Amino acid sequence: MINQSAYRPAYTYLLFFILLFVLLFRLGATPIYILDEAKNAQCAREMMLSKNWIVPTFNGELRTDKPPLHYFFMIAAYNIFGVSEFAARFFSVIMGVLTVFVTFYYTKRLYNRHVAFCTTLVLVASTHFLFEFRLSVPDPYLICFITLGLFSAFTWLQEGNARQLYVAAAALGLAILAKGPVALALPGLCILLWVLLSKKWGTIFTWHLIPAGMLLLAIAVPWYYAVDKATDGAWTKGFFIDNNLNRFSDPQEGHGGFFLVTLLFVLIGLLPFMSFIGEAIKQRRKVFQHPVTRFGALVTIIFVVFFSISSTRLPNYPMPCYPFAAVVLGSFLSRLLNRDIISKKYPVYILLVFTLALPVAAYFAIKAEGEAAQLATSLPFFILPAGLLMIPAVIAARWQQKTAFILLSFTVLNIGGLCFAYPALYNQNPVSKTIHLVKDAPNVYAYDIFNPGYRFYLDKNIPRAFDRGTILHWLDSTSNAIIITRTDYLDSLKGLPLKEIARHHDIFELPTTVILKHETTP
Repeated sequence: MINQSAYRPAYTYLLFFILLFVLLFRLGATPIYILDEAKNAQCAREMMLSKNWIVPTFNGELRTDKPPLHYFFMIAAYNIFGVSEFAARFFSVIMGVLTVFVTFYYTKRLYNRHVAFCTTLVLVASTHFLFEFRLSVPDPYLICFITLGLFSAFTWLQEGNARQLYVAAAALGLAILAKGPVALALPGLCILLWVLLSKKWGTIFTWHLIPAGMLLLAIAVPWYYAVDKATDGAWTKGFFIDNNLNRFSDPQEGHGGFFLVTLLFVLIGLLPFMSFIGEAIKQRRKVFQHPVTRFGALVTIIFVVFFSISSTRLPNYPMPCYPFAAVVLGSFLSRLLNRDIISKKYPVYILLVFTLALPVAAYFAIKAEGEAAQLATSLPFFILPAGLLMIPAVIAARWQQKTAFILLSFTVLNIGGLCFAYPALYNQNPVSKTIHLVKDAPNVYAYDIFNPGYRFYLDKNIPRAFDRGTILHWLDSTSNAIIITRTDYLDSLKGLPLKEIARHHDIFELPTTVILKHETTP
């Protein structure tokens, strides 16, 4: 039995305060610039303005990339706060808080309060976890509802409580509305394998499965049916074939990588406390005594393996497993803090090296990025204190003190990095630097590919051409036109009455955006 005498409920309240502060502080300071953020935020805006809750569009064209759940929440935020960066991300923050609360609640219910506290600690300290819930993308909604769905389904299997089955059905139905069939396939595989391993056949064969399945379908299916009818199958084909089957079978948008990259995403993504994973595995007989930690490990393995064999690999793909990996780490940390197990100190040394090396790496990375090179000497200082605060963690004698300094160090890192350095850096993007030129123009066009962030900051669609003839026709029929394009396509426009007025490289990306102005003959 783990001694929990050192734990105080106030510690949990402190963690949730830190969580809220880091997620909300300067939430709107970073511009809508990243491709996914821009398309999602603008798509929700267009649905709101057109009062069309069925067909998603971006720049007036059908968007088949994502189902609509996050659009609905963004529309609600736009109606409350107005269209802004803050509003686009607000409910992502709410999903982050709910994800941590659900993880804490079920871990406390299934295990004990101290393990729940340590699990929450793992998530609140994770930079990657916090970063994702500050973005206007569907993943925060997917992570939240998969977390609720898996924990409630597991609770139903462990306790035989049918109400938890209905909670799981509703949550997974919403998860399908957030990201599509993967939101049911992977959690379903996790539950099926757990039933096989734990021999819970007596619980799973129940008449409650029928109404629970009907509830899931009632939540998930109507919109998919409606959008299929409204678009004559175009959305269905684009989403299920292009954005699901093709992403699994072939790398999309250059997001490939070697087989183990997904595992690296998880190992790095759950720092700082993922540095203890080696010690947790060494102490596996004690750490995995409880069913909830074994289930957490199973969920983590399934998500990592699935997205390792997928051809398209991105850091956010395996993130629904983070709360369950955190349960494993929380179980280890709880026993460590209560002296039920011992650990070597090398995980803290790893964190010391990491936090001290991070400002140096940031300096060279920013220095190499021409658009932001002038910030190279200032931005690293926002994250430098994190490394200095890790020194007491190394020196401290007791693990309670070491853990407190680790939390403090990464909280300072997260505030300095996510709330100050990251917004300052991404304000150097081409959209922010040239939007004043584009807004002043009465006619704005795009040639081939353009950064979608421009559309979020304009009140009109941007007509897009793919051939020289169309551009020439537009120039002949109007004046004072602006053309947004990239350096890759400039050769196609040679000889046209266009003058380059701005050129800026996309931050840490390959493309370079070019703004051209129509030169009219006096």
